[in-house]
Amino acid sequence: MADIKQLLKEARKHIDEKNYKDAQECCKNLLRKDKQNYFGLVLLGKSFQDSDQACLAYQKAIACKPSHPLAWLGLASYYEAHDDQIMNVKLLPVYVEILKLQIEEEKALEIISKIGKLGVRYKNGDVVETLINYLKEEPPTTLRKSAEEQLICLINENIPCGEPIIPALLEILPKLITTSSDQNELLQSKIILQKTNFSLAVEEIIEKSYFKENIVVREWLCNQLCKKYVENMCFFGLDIEKHIETIISGVVNSKYPDLLKSMIAFEKGFYLDAYKFSVPLINYHEPEFTEGIFIIKCTMKLQKWSVAQKLATNFLTKVKDSRFCLELNKNLFYSLVKQQKWQSALLVSKNIQKNSHSIQDSFNVDELASVVECLIEVGEPFDDLLNELQSTNYYESLKALSFLKQGKFDDVVNLLQNSNLENSINVFYLGKAYWELKKYNEALLNLLKSARLNSEHFETFIYLGHFYYHTKNDLLKAKKCYEKAYSLNNLDGNLLRSLSDVYLKLKLTDMDFEMLTTISKTTNESWIHFRLGLHYLNRKEWENAIIYFRNVVKINQNDTTAFECLADAYYCRGSYTSALKAYNRLLTLDPNKAIHCLTRSGYIFSLLTQHEEAICTFQKVLSMDPNCILAVKGIAETWIRISKKKIAAKVFGSARDCAQKAVDYLTDVLEKQTNKQFTCLWKLLGDTLIMVTKLPMKYAYIYMSELSNESVKVKKELLDIFPEAIKCYSYISKQKQQFASYDLATTYLAYYNVTKKVVNCHIAFNLTMTCIKEKPQHWRSWNLLGKIGLYVKKYEIAQHCFIKALLSTRKWSVAKIWCNLGTLYLKLKLYRLANYCFWRGQSTLPSYPHSWIGQGLIAEVIREEEAMDLFRHASRLGYHSESALAYADWVCRVFNNKKYQEDPEYKYEIQGLYAVTCAMDLMQWFCDFDSKNPCALTILGILQEQSLLLRSALKSYEKALQYCEGDKKNIALLNMGRILTRMGNYDDAINAYKSITEASLNSTTGLALALFKKGFFEEAYSAYETALQWLSETDEDKADLLVAMASSVYTQKGVNDTKTLLFRSIQASQKKPTAHSLFAVCSLGLLHADKSLSKLAICEMQKYDKDDEFVFDIGFLKSYLHVYDENMNQATKFLSDSLHDFPSNALLWFCMAQYCLMETNLKAKVSSRCAQRALSLAQNNESNINLAKLIATASVAEFIAGDRVRAFILAKQGLHLFPCQPEIWAAVLRSLVSHKIWLVKKPCIMRITDFMRKNLNISRRLAKWITLVEKKLSR
Repeated sequence: MADIKQLLKEARKHIDEKNYKDAQECCKNLLRKDKQNYFGLVLLGKSFQDSDQACLAYQKAIACKPSHPLAWLGLASYYEAHDDQIMNVKLLPVYVEILKLQIEEEKALEIISKIGKLGVRYKNGDVVETLINYLKEEPPTTLRKSAEEQLICLINENIPCGEPIIPALLEILPKLITTSSDQNELLQSKIILQKTNFSLAVEEIIEKSYFKENIVVREWLCNQLCKKYVENMCFFGLDIEKHIETIISGVVNSKYPDLLKSMIAFEKGFYLDAYKFSVPLINYHEPEFTEGIFIIKCTMKLQKWSVAQKLATNFLTKVKDSRFCLELNKNLFYSLVKQQKWQSALLVSKNIQKNSHSIQDSFNVDELASVVECLIEVGEPFDDLLNELQSTNYYESLKALSFLKQGKFDDVVNLLQNSNLENSINVFYLGKAYWELKKYNEALLNLLKSARLNSEHFETFIYLGHFYYHTKNDLLKAKKCYEKAYSLNNLDGNLLRSLSDVYLKLKLTDMDFEMLTTISKTTNESWIHFRLGLHYLNRKEWENAIIYFRNVVKINQNDTTAFECLADAYYCRGSYTSALKAYNRLLTLDPNKAIHCLTRSGYIFSLLTQHEEAICTFQKVLSMDPNCILAVKGIAETWIRISKKKIAAKVFGSARDCAQKAVDYLTDVLEKQTNKQFTCLWKLLGDTLIMVTKLPMKYAYIYMSELSNESVKVKKELLDIFPEAIKCYSYISKQKQQFASYDLATTYLAYYNVTKKVVNCHIAFNLTMTCIKEKPQHWRSWNLLGKIGLYVKKYEIAQHCFIKALLSTRKWSVAKIWCNLGTLYLKLKLYRLANYCFWRGQSTLPSYPHSWIGQGLIAEVIREEEAMDLFRHASRLGYHSESALAYADWVCRVFNNKKYQEDPEYKYEIQGLYAVTCAMDLMQWFCDFDSKNPCALTILGILQEQSLLLRSALKSYEKALQYCEGDKKNIALLNMGRILTRMGNYDDAINAYKSITEASLNSTTGLALALFKKGFFEEAYSAYETALQWLSETDEDKADLLVAMASSVYTQKGVNDTKTLLFRSIQASQKKPTAHSLFAVCSLGLLHADKSLSKLAICEMQKYDKDDEFVFDIGFLKSYLHVYDENMNQATKFLSDSLHDFPSNALLWFCMAQYCLMETNLKAKVSSRCAQRALSLAQNNESNINLAKLIATASVAEFIAGDRVRAFILAKQGLHLFPCQPEIWAAVLRSLVSHKIWLVKKPCIMRITDFMRKNLNISRRLAKWITLVEKKLSR
């Protein structure tokens, strides 16, 4: 006995020291002595640790002493150490036995906790029964509470329990939970739902009294119904629709009520509704098993395999639950198989097999058959797996598929002829084999039978469609078959292409477009993008067409057809540069398409206004193919564009030449009989001819070949061009089988405007009426009919037609109609209505000049001050004869008013806006179009005279005289006389004045002035006297005439008679002597040293001191009185006083500059500054001062002051501005002669002096100075 105790001590010591082998030896030695030693067996089990012998040792110990807990605890520890399901199943009986023994309370609590964890971990319902039995034994309070907690935890975790214990569990449950009735009711519901009959269990829960009041229970039941449906895809006979409102009542902020509704829709077969209801409920970032699997099932029922694939793939990246991942992988595999993505499906199947020992464990029979099908399709070994299916219905089908893949169609027939022909797949494969063997009747019979057996197999309908399409050419039946296949599977490429072909052949373009648009979202096939591009091209949606054609080009960069379509799409959209690049790329890829590419490139160059490149390109095309109609049309259009551009620039001769070239190209190609069918060419020819008729009369002609002799071209004048244009438009109407056309009617109306033959107007009217009958909503016809009504003075009809045109037009064309209607009201003097119409035209299209012209015409009647602004604005918008003539007339009116410079507004309008120059250009263009209009020619002459273009003005007046009639000739002769007098042609001026039939004050005084200038003083005196006695009306006119008579007498009879006439002139204006009378008296006194007479006149001049018109004259005469006395200081002082009062008078500054030069050389610099100041003022105010003399004076002053560089610079500037003025040449010559370098270049200076003598009108004093210079240089 002592030895046994010693061995036990040693064994415990070795175990504590983890010396297990020595402990085993001790225990074995002990057991040799006492085989039933309980502690020896327990210690032996501990020493064996986790080996199987430990379990045997513990079991022997228990057998020795079953009521002793030590061995039970050791056995429990052994099972716990082997953490697997098999060992843990054995744990529960051990824990139960331990609880029956006398153990410490803490150990008992630990065992109870382990029992609960075991049940939760392995979902073991026996644990629930164990705890219930334990509670029935009424353990101590602490242990009872622990057991109750574990039992509640198990119920909450939905641990399944056997139906026999459910009543007991429901009975004990109220005792377990006394604090919360809601929790008690929820646990009761969880327990009831574990009953075998699910539908009765649900109804039992619903019938509970607390169900309608407890929202937590309703929400939980809703959740459980969703989970149960996803797991089994049914409600187990539960009439869910009967209870749905009760179940979801009051359940908010939860997705499960709506998810349950979608499941009900799914159960009823409304898969699309179920899908739509469930889409917004899914948490795509953290999906749950229930919702994730259900939405995938919905997509599969809808056969949206690609969507199912995307969902499964997305969810797989988010979930970690192995069960969920397995289900997702299987759904992904199935969706890939249905999309015939065999390789991807095989990869997924391998992922499914990773956690299984064999493929048979991973897949059921259906899934295994799909795996074999994938292997067959990709050409991988499949025999072993196929043999596994030999006993199934899939074997023959898969064997036949393998034969089809190998091209063994006879073997397929032999295999399936005597097989189960009620299998739709077998029948389909048999029909497919017959199809490949070209036995179409047998194929049809089998395919029809397959379709009858399984109407959901899409490939059957594809081959039926092929049969009707390719063999029977029955497009309607083929369409139905393809559409059925498409409804089943919209991802098969051959199906999609065949269906698209059928749609196109049946001209069902909208259906084809919708189908292609749908499949393009999931399929990236080049032919789909190409056909969609063609559809968008036909729909004129250029942007989308470009996108799809670019997709095609990205896939295949050598696709010439796609490049051609892409270029055409760019061209249609207006992206001409991109189109040009595409055509160039196409030209490099396929030189055979050179004609098309070059033609399109020519059109692009033409549209980009690169006309030279366009013409060269079209000529190159015509050299390759002289009969290329598009090239002829393009080159003609290009020449027409050039012609229009030149017309806009008013280069009419060049414009006519360009139009001639367009006509030549068009007539040459239309001479060929085969080309006469092209109405576009006739239209171009007609438009070109009409464009030529709108040129000025001088250029309104064309060279065309006669129909009788096409080789000879004759000149067609204006009246001959219209019949040719009418022929063109008539031929177009004949080709289109029309009785009339708008262009033809417009041409006849234009012909009427030229010929004034009423018959042409009637023809235009009848043609327009026919156009309106054919197209009542065509606004242009109504507008044209309104114009004709205006011409024939049928104003009511015209008004009706214009209003009809307004009602049937679009916004961009409204302005023209409003202006026509306004013109009608203006003609009827209904100014208020006319103004409203023109205002509407302006608001619609502000850039349309006719609206502004109309308002200008109204302003001339109502508010004259605005008329000029309106006509000017209209002229800036575009040339029009009415605005040109009206604006020029207003310009002449304004500057004819001598006081217009006093009004800053008028002064700005004339000088600041360069009114004279603009008006002169407008009238020049007007006269180009209407060269026989005397009024326009007269206005042009006045404007030219104002611009000092005297010779041009004379020509204009002469033309006006040529076309004037009656009394109007006197006006032209008067203008000619005046301009001839200014030019120094006094003889011609006298003849012009004498040709005037009706004398007037202007004509008589003009004649007198010309006679005076010529030296015929007596005749001049007589003319002035005649004007004084018979033609003068006012005292001022009489006084001025007497002054003029005095100037004539002064040259003949001397001072006394002159004084007499001058005093008579002063007496003629009784109230206030005229300024000219006083100036003449003062000047006479200065000339004859009669200071008293001059001073008397100067005293009287004080009445005109503040008059801007006479500022210079008064200041000069006052100062010159002291110059006469050689008192330059006093003269400068008086002139300075005038400058202080009127600093903006350029003549006073010029006079001051001359005085400074006369006074002393020390004031030469001041003289230069005064001259430059006068120059600046004269340029800004358009004074009549001689600017050349100002610059010459400034240069000479600088020279005298010693600044010879500045003097030379001023002289050069003046020479550039006034190359024909002798004063400027003199200043230049003086600067050159004084320079040492130029003394070396004497020949150059001598050429300058020679030029001045021969070409310039130099004075005698200047000629003497030039002679002195020449003598100096010749030394």
